Amino acid sequence: MDSYDWLDKYIAGTIEHCNSRNIFEIYDILDIKVVKLNKDNILLQGFEALYQRNYFDEETVFIRDDLPYQYEKFVLAHELGHALLHTEIYTAAFNKNLLNKGKLEKQAHYFALRLLNIKIDDIDFEGYTIEQVSKALYVSEESLKYFV
Repeated sequence: MDSYDWLDKYIAGTIEHCNSRNIFEIYDILDIKVVKLNKDNILLQGFEALYQRNYFDEETVFIRDDLPYQYEKFVLAHELGHALLHTEIYTAAFNKNLLNKGKLEKQAHYFALRLLNIKIDDIDFEGYTIEQVSKALYVSEESLKYFV
């Protein structure tokens, strides 16, 4: 796994700045709106959520309205990772071929897992599949592939 010391410091700074790990409080403090949409809404394009910053620097996360509460927290933490870590995406958006989407997703997954203080105990989950662990922890399978 890559060294994410810089990310750990960023996460600690976010928690300190907001004086909270509660994802809903963090969104409130950072003035990022959360808008729940039907899963078939065209804005989501089949995804669970979408982070957007408009020309007026107003930030919104559009998220499916049918996600379980615990999993919703993970998805919001993941999108917050993009919002805080990947501001350069919007200046580079004119050429998405230059973006390393895998790296950006991996960073957002790591951010979400650490911000929410999700720990994976090898003993507790011995013999479990990644799918079973993801369901037990209410996180995406993709996020665990990097960090298990």
